Amino acid sequence: MVRKTIVLSREQVAKEIDLKEIIISIEKCFAEFEKGKDLLPPKYIVDLPGGIAACLTGYTKATNTFSMKMGQERKGNVERGLPTIFSTMNLYDPDTGELLLIVESVLATMYRTAAAAAVAVKHLGREDVETLTVIGAGQLGQQCIRAVSTVRPFKKIFLFDMRQSQADKVVNELSSEISIPIEVANSETACREADVICTATNSSEPIVRKDWVREGTHLSCMGADLHSKIECEPSLLPRCRLFADKVEHCKERGESSQAIESGVLSKDCYVGSLGQVIIGDVKGRTCNEEITLFDGIGLGVQDTTVAKSIFDQATLKNMGVHIAFC
Repeated sequence: MVRKTIVLSREQVAKEIDLKEIIISIEKCFAEFEKGKDLLPPKYIVDLPGGIAACLTGYTKATNTFSMKMGQERKGNVERGLPTIFSTMNLYDPDTGELLLIVESVLATMYRTAAAAAVAVKHLGREDVETLTVIGAGQLGQQCIRAVSTVRPFKKIFLFDMRQSQADKVVNELSSEISIPIEVANSETACREADVICTATNSSEPIVRKDWVREGTHLSCMGADLHSKIECEPSLLPRCRLFADKVEHCKERGESSQAIESGVLSKDCYVGSLGQVIIGDVKGRTCNEEITLFDGIGLGVQDTTVAKSIFDQATLKNMGVHIAFC
């Protein structure tokens, strides 16, 4: 008998899915990916008249599942009163081809990206960090606060966004969930005070300046997933010990890509991948004075891992609508 497909909305994911479980899954994903048994086809991007469409796929041996995510970005939707991004993700059994899960994946993607940022902080941040700064108060920034705050005993969180009203709104919404004090600050103050900086924007201009980052800081840079995007001043990067989710991809469209193109960084600028750090093949932080930077552009296998975690949690909690397609 063909299994029924679980269909989940964004609201159901927000209410019922445990982000801490996703962080654990993503950490395992980074490690398993280094074994070379997963499948990661290239991201496929289509330029359409109104915007772009992007398709990401991935198979992970550890979960024995395959996913396909289709995201659509339409900046003109602001004027239409619609979200600028629509995205869905399907999870399949690769042995039978059965469709196991359909989930609204904007929030699921925010979860996997924030989880990756948190895993990087866990493995590259100093043990004695006290202050977290998040740059960007959008959907990703909100989830980064939730995820990263769980992996170190932070005493204070700074939040910066170009729209102060948005930052104020996020602080108000999260204050009942997170016991750590959260304060809205300007970008310079937020960066200068930080032990950990997490960037979560769509910026095409640098926000984090070289002179604002003190020794010993860790940066999880999660917004630059296209060559046109940049969140850090290029001259900051040579000060950092650089790590990637996948080195080859980050050179092409990650935080370092513009710096490599302009000659600020060499093509061998990355120490290695975060997965290599996790399994012990590459040394992560070497001293407390070192600045470490994780460049996370996102991988299809991470989507697969998140989808499987959501599927498992949904199955356990009997969540969603169950549909028999055949």
